[in-house]
Amino acid sequence: MGIIKLHQWPTKGIPMLKTGQHLFFWIISYLFFVLFFGRANRDYQSTVAFSAMLFPLAIATSYFLNYYLIPKFLYRAAYFRFILLLVYTLIFTLWFEVLISLFVFTIVSDFKLYKIDPSTFDIVFLLVGLYFVILAFIAIEQVKRAFEMKKENTRLMNQQLETELKLRESELKLLRAQIHPHFLFNTLNNLYGLTLEKSDLAPELVLKLSDLMDYMLYKCNKPLVQLSSEVEHLKNYIEIERIRYAQKIKIDFQVKGEAGNTEIAPMLLLAFFENAFKHGVSKSIVNPFVTIQLNIDEAVLHLNMVNSCNPASEKDDDYSRGIGLKNVRKRLELLYPNHNLQIENKADTFEVDLRIPLNVLPTENKVT
Repeated sequence: MGIIKLHQWPTKGIPMLKTGQHLFFWIISYLFFVLFFGRANRDYQSTVAFSAMLFPLAIATSYFLNYYLIPKFLYRAAYFRFILLLVYTLIFTLWFEVLISLFVFTIVSDFKLYKIDPSTFDIVFLLVGLYFVILAFIAIEQVKRAFEMKKENTRLMNQQLETELKLRESELKLLRAQIHPHFLFNTLNNLYGLTLEKSDLAPELVLKLSDLMDYMLYKCNKPLVQLSSEVEHLKNYIEIERIRYAQKIKIDFQVKGEAGNTEIAPMLLLAFFENAFKHGVSKSIVNPFVTIQLNIDEAVLHLNMVNSCNPASEKDDDYSRGIGLKNVRKRLELLYPNHNLQIENKADTFEVDLRIPLNVLPTENKVT
């Protein structure tokens, strides 16, 4: 149950449903007072009057402890003030209980409304009965409060998780939006280079680019694509690079294993391919090459790429600073957190080794 101020009871602090629960508790408590104190003298008619006078003290003390003293001091770790005020409360309760007992024994007995024998009442006995009800009320309310706090914490955690998933989904969409223009820009640069050279291969490159655009615009607008389609897309990209560089570079691209009905996030591997050709071919590189092995099994997609690089160039990690590799790193972290990516920037070669678990549903698919 939430923490409320004492003066808010009952209209603001406790909803109607809980008000009914409280009324039920106090009715049971009143019956307990009558039975508990009535056992001392077997005069239950007299005990009814005594319990009715003692009852407001039990209610006031219970709500004071439960809705003021405990939340204001105990929950805020003000232990000394809590203990001090608790002792004051016990003393006040004991004093007030004595006053009630004296009133019952004198005034009520003098008017001979009820026959009450003072010798049958023990102040310790009265205090035990009173605080049994008070502690029972506090215990029940604190257990309810603990369950409601746990429920609220679970709701907040779920809400936070949902917010994080939505942010992750938005980030993934943004990354994919960045990948497509980046890929198109590089491919158009290839085409531009061939047209400058007035190469007869330019028309074929246009057809290949048309196929890639069809894949990029119409088949990649969903969280997952068939792995076989992604592999064909990569082969198409390799053919474009073959056309562009002709005999200037040695390209070895091997695919082992069957994709079957396996799905993968679209255009996830393309950035590594682009990076290999971007940095693996240079006029200053003797015998440039790009070697790619793609192994597919039921559980893991394994990509190993090695490309030549200029040993005289300054090692500034430019391979991992471009927008393409930055994006693919983020996408891998978001979509396949259990992936394994190893990049080695050696003197004259650059190697990428990537393993992606194919039996794990990507996060993007879970969100959408």
